[in-house]
Amino acid sequence: MRALVIDDELPAREELLWLLEQCPQISAAAQAESAKAALARLEAGPPVDVVFLDIDMPGLNGVRLAQLWRDRLGDDAPVFIFVTAYDAHAVDAFALDAADYLLKPVRLSRLQQAIERAERRLHQGAQASASEASETPPSPTAPASSPASTPLTRISVEEHGSYRVIPVDDIIWIEADEGFATVHTATGGYLTDFSLKFLEENLPADHFFRSHRSFIVRLSAISVIAPTGAGTYRLLLSDGTTGVPLARSRAPELKARIPWSANAIEE
Repeated sequence: MRALVIDDELPAREELLWLLEQCPQISAAAQAESAKAALARLEAGPPVDVVFLDIDMPGLNGVRLAQLWRDRLGDDAPVFIFVTAYDAHAVDAFALDAADYLLKPVRLSRLQQAIERAERRLHQGAQASASEASETPPSPTAPASSPASTPLTRISVEEHGSYRVIPVDDIIWIEADEGFATVHTATGGYLTDFSLKFLEENLPADHFFRSHRSFIVRLSAISVIAPTGAGTYRLLLSDGTTGVPLARSRAPELKARIPWSANAIEE
């Protein structure tokens, strides 16, 4: 099994990694010091089978991170084992169907029990997937792939301990922010728990465009496409934003979606 250890304290990560080296079921173990680093690791791959997750971390705590991970990956999410110095979050952890809940300091014998539980959980999941595949043969007329879900119509962002609901129709542009994404509306920018990739895949594709590896824009908000040389451009948006880049590799697609003069793409 491939493992990922997430803890904001380096000594705790190193201790757990050392223990995992003594567990033959673990073929590889990576580490992350924060929720942002963990989400970046999730996107970069390769996939992991089991995540050992601290709960009390700055910013996004472990329970919220696990929920976000499960929301994004569904049945493909890894098995979660929470590792913490306190037992106050046990109810929240098991509400997320965690495989186990370990208290620090972790004993090797207790860790091995948790890994065995994770193995059983993964085996059960593989059996269920195989059973579903054998019972539901694909239709010969069915398309090769289909959207995973209906496009988002609104998202929620944490704000001063509460959650603000933002209609997707209010989003003008989006920028990457250390593994997460900040959405910009006419009233300001809001840091979300989502990655840029997740939003690109789940926002209405006919309304939004990935202009750059770090930016998504609403097509109807683009007011000016200004060349900056070497085939790159800057997009001026309806809210007055002037700094959204258009990568050279993305310019032909934008030209197809918003036609501009024949020679503009060559400037």
